[in-house]
Amino acid sequence: MIRRDATSASRRRAVLTGAGGMLGRHVVARLARDPALWAMTAFVRPETTAPVRDWLTAHGVDLIEASLLDAHQMAARTPDDTDVVLHLAADTSTDPRDRARQWQTNVEGTRAVAEAVLLTRVRRLVHVSSASVYGFDRHRIDEHAPQVGSDHPVAYVASKAAAEEVVRAAIARGLDAVILNPGHMLGAYDLNNWAMMIRLAAAGRLPALPPGGGSFAAAAAVANAVVAAIDRAMIGENYLLGGPVASFRELIGRSAAILDRPLTSRVAPAWALIAAARLIERLARLTGSRPSITVDAAIVSCHSVAIDSDRARRDLGYAPAALDDMLRETIDWLILAGLIDASPRPAISG
Repeated sequence: MIRRDATSASRRRAVLTGAGGMLGRHVVARLARDPALWAMTAFVRPETTAPVRDWLTAHGVDLIEASLLDAHQMAARTPDDTDVVLHLAADTSTDPRDRARQWQTNVEGTRAVAEAVLLTRVRRLVHVSSASVYGFDRHRIDEHAPQVGSDHPVAYVASKAAAEEVVRAAIARGLDAVILNPGHMLGAYDLNNWAMMIRLAAAGRLPALPPGGGSFAAAAAVANAVVAAIDRAMIGENYLLGGPVASFRELIGRSAAILDRPLTSRVAPAWALIAAARLIERLARLTGSRPSITVDAAIVSCHSVAIDSDRARRDLGYAPAALDDMLRETIDWLILAGLIDASPRPAISG
């Protein structure tokens, strides 16, 4: 492995996938701070909403419609001056009805992106994966820990593990790529992940908390690591991006303090949560609705893994944020977006 040298100070171009997502917006905001150094282009889907397009355009991003499953189309539409592709797109659904779509996005989409980079003169691919590919049954992990296979029972984990194998196969063909593995992310722009637990608790719709937790990473700190990886990451290496370790009970307890009102503190046993998720999934299939919790989500939230980020600290200057700081950013954005009522009111307490 060799360390890449930084390029000259001339303006460079980053092409992004998933630019409108939670992490994508943080990366865009980070690059937009240096408009003299970075130009940005994002591949977007035809169904990308007008508000997302407007937000990206307002931050200086050029938009190109392309299918993330078509390597030749992406290669043909990649600007000639592109220096790096930042592959941030991911389908994080835990609904079993989305598994085929999720595999297409996470695995076949990654295959197409890697192939597109190989077809162009782009120098590097930064692929954002997930710490979950190392599994949930260890107390602490670093990059030397064995990864789980693509047959993991949680479909999202299986798809991200398979996507990493796709990237490694492309590296063997000459692709210059690195892989980042964030833990549980918190921050602004989160509509579907751990912020949902905070939203449900704040609305009094979370009767009990899962017994797990994990290492929490600020999305802004992960975005800084993504940008640092363009030049500083070692070719072919993984970088785990963790942060403070906390249980979900502590997460909601600290959220309650920030919101200055009581939230639930009752913790459900793992067996009860998983059994309830099975029942809710069955009812959702019968009614055609979306389950409020799935078996896959229950499995993930019943475990806790601590992440060793020493490699990322050393090579990328990764600096995890304090848990309260990332929670305040998350909650402030949820209030601003109208997704949490900030006024004091009673809530379920344990």
